[in-house]
Amino acid sequence: MLSVVMPAYNEGDIIEGTVREWHAEVISKIPNSELIVVNDCSRDNTGEVLVALALELPRLRPLTPEQNGGHGKALRYGLDRATQEWVFQTDSDRQHHAADFWKLWEIREQHDFVLGRRSTRADGPVRVLITTCMRMLNFAFFGKWIADANCPFKLMRRTPMERVLSRIPRESFIPMVMFSLLCRAGAYRVAEVEVRHLPRTGGEQSLKGLGKWIRVGLRCASQLAEWRWSLWFAR
Repeated sequence: MLSVVMPAYNEGDIIEGTVREWHAEVISKIPNSELIVVNDCSRDNTGEVLVALALELPRLRPLTPEQNGGHGKALRYGLDRATQEWVFQTDSDRQHHAADFWKLWEIREQHDFVLGRRSTRADGPVRVLITTCMRMLNFAFFGKWIADANCPFKLMRRTPMERVLSRIPRESFIPMVMFSLLCRAGAYRVAEVEVRHLPRTGGEQSLKGLGKWIRVGLRCASQLAEWRWSLWFAR
């Protein structure tokens, strides 16, 4: 019935706690559910911890791509391998309450996609600024003002999800931003639900330093512009 998909990279300090939290709160309570954790070729012991946990928790499916591809590609790798009717996307950094999942789950039957929206962003000012810039870029290129397009807390009906993902470049750095735009532009039933966000307390933050954030921001803007033009000419 449910596939939970989360990418992980160098989360050895917290990945066991993350997996146990989601297994206890969600996976153990829904029949025919699975927890897919994509270890994006971590340099620490993330992979070893997942393999050991899988011996204890049979519904855990640890996967490892052939090479590190970054968050977007790792997430897409896991979504492509989800097997259940409903697919839930989240991150492995323990910045969300697993209990908030039920807010989305309880209204799923009336929707194709139920998307989380962080009530507050418990990150530094640079990440908050990036989120604001993303709202502006989405509106400039697509005419859609989305409060939190990249919130990693999305519940998706698998067949419509696959249809939307088929229109997103496989090499995309920000596939779920594009997903948020497309599912609102199409004839899909979409709902938003406010969820809590927590400060990061462990693991490795993949983006550090203002310079790296500027490069990432420019990359996101470039990909959105190129994608917008490709969709325009595909009409």
